[in-house]
Amino acid sequence: MNQTEVLAMWGAFTGTIGTVAGLLGLWLRFRQHGLDKPKLVCESSFGFDYPDCPTHMLTIRSIGRRPVVIDKIRYFITPRNWKHRITKFWQHKKGRWLSHQEPRQKLKLNEGEKIEIRISLHDGLDITEIYKAEVVDQTGKTWHIKWQSPSKLEKIATQEILDDFLEENEKRIFTATGYRLGERYFLQTNFNTKPGRMGVPNGKGFWFFDLKKYQEKVRDIKDVQSIKFLSGEIEEITT
Repeated sequence: MNQTEVLAMWGAFTGTIGTVAGLLGLWLRFRQHGLDKPKLVCESSFGFDYPDCPTHMLTIRSIGRRPVVIDKIRYFITPRNWKHRITKFWQHKKGRWLSHQEPRQKLKLNEGEKIEIRISLHDGLDITEIYKAEVVDQTGKTWHIKWQSPSKLEKIATQEILDDFLEENEKRIFTATGYRLGERYFLQTNFNTKPGRMGVPNGKGFWFFDLKKYQEKVRDIKDVQSIKFLSGEIEEITT
């Protein structure tokens, strides 16, 4: 191999290194530019503490380098009118079938920070009517919120009364109400353990993850424990 061939190979080698280094530098600058932008990751969760006490929540995380100030939450409503339903995207552009939730105070998120916001809808608006939601920051930029379908929301974000009964005699009174709260079940009992109707009611609540166990408890309380309580054989409802 003569000197000319060696120089040519060396030039090709150093040229390749230069190209790779240039591409790597370009990729690093592009990546740095992406990291310097604001970026939010937004999710929703649904649950209940007790009947009529939902814990539907939005979790918003900042994973970008620039701070973000949240202006409001925008909820997209499925129109009740079928004509509006087939033109819902146009309706939304006109500001219709939208609901907004504005924080009581300015919410600023820096890199690595997160906040939780309780979902609050206007009176008369059901959670299952919301099919999409987004965060709007103070620059007007919108951030998609991971949201469940209406059919899924019907299962995890709504409540209904399953059982409701009352038993009483001259001295004692007993009531029980059973609920489906999302995907769990809750049984609330109230009983007066003092003679006469001037006694102070007491109560116990029971949570269940399984419908069958909930139904077994309802039968036990209704057919056994309530009878024993009214007769004075027991003084309270037990687990």
